Amino acid sequence: MLTHAAFALAESSLTTLCMLWSTTFVDFIRWIDEEWETLVTAIETDKLPQLPGTEEVYSSVATKFFAVPARAEELRKIGPPSHTAEGWTVKVWPKLELLVAVCSGTFGRVYPQVRAYIGPDIPIRPVVYACTECAIAISYDDRMPNVNQVLTEDYIELLEVTPTNEDGELKHLWQLLVGRLYEPVVTTRSGLWRYRMGDVVEFAGFSPADGSPLLRPRERRNQSLRLPLALISQTNIIDSIAGVGEISQTEFTTWIDDRKVPTVGFLVEPAPGKGNTMMDNLIEGNEMFAMSAKKGQSVKPTIRVLAPGTFGEFRRWKGELSGTGSSQVKLPLIMVDTKGQEFLLLGLSMRFTKHCR
Repeated sequence: MLTHAAFALAESSLTTLCMLWSTTFVDFIRWIDEEWETLVTAIETDKLPQLPGTEEVYSSVATKFFAVPARAEELRKIGPPSHTAEGWTVKVWPKLELLVAVCSGTFGRVYPQVRAYIGPDIPIRPVVYACTECAIAISYDDRMPNVNQVLTEDYIELLEVTPTNEDGELKHLWQLLVGRLYEPVVTTRSGLWRYRMGDVVEFAGFSPADGSPLLRPRERRNQSLRLPLALISQTNIIDSIAGVGEISQTEFTTWIDDRKVPTVGFLVEPAPGKGNTMMDNLIEGNEMFAMSAKKGQSVKPTIRVLAPGTFGEFRRWKGELSGTGSSQVKLPLIMVDTKGQEFLLLGLSMRFTKHCR
């Protein structure tokens, strides 16, 4: 990604930044900040740094990289991203017109960070809402990056998701109710195979322009944390952070903090201090958790604060292991991979452990 950054920084007339996810963009900016002097020096001297993972392509791309001393001087006057409170990208690329990145569902948590980097006026457009089997929806409106418009030749049905996360009735698109949650079920044109997506989407209504259905991605289905006396769903976790702005507007993941009395553990990069609020919200949203709390068998969620950039390093590490690259790696809302948990805990900078009294 830093090689892409070097070429992008060298080009002052860049108009579009195309990233897969909003988190990819945040990582992109953060790594530019960390390697700022290396990248600017490369633009000044035409010496493209040979970065890990570029061994096979370096000899080919290095010949396309040229020195632009005037551009390097311009970048030094602007400074790295951490020196600008808002709108750094439009200072570096004055002709920037569009950021392409998915900002819906769990990727919406870093939307405030993304908006701070690009400023209030640059539109953010997701390319498509899709799975391996077929495309489902496309971007609806640049002002609503978390809403997608169903516009496809494949056959799409929606399975109702009940408040207890059970399967309801299978609905046609014209039978959907605004505000209800559904799981997309797709039938591909080419093979007439029927696939359950495993996603939860909220029906946002019909487009007033052409009547096409509008979907708002929410979360993955059937992922949960099993405590001794309660099963905590993704919905419970998302609801538990309501009113805790330090977490709800940034990336985080959760795991079973397996101690004498196991509880929900949060791994975050900021430093929130509202364990009581999260505990109260879990009690309100999960009946079994509330019952065990009354018996003194549920404790407040633990909050572990990670070093800045830990989640970006996690994606880089996971991408190297799988051979897919960091931009293909998603940070799950619930971390069940023990090796992933161990990697993140290495980025621990401080620890908050709070128990019910």
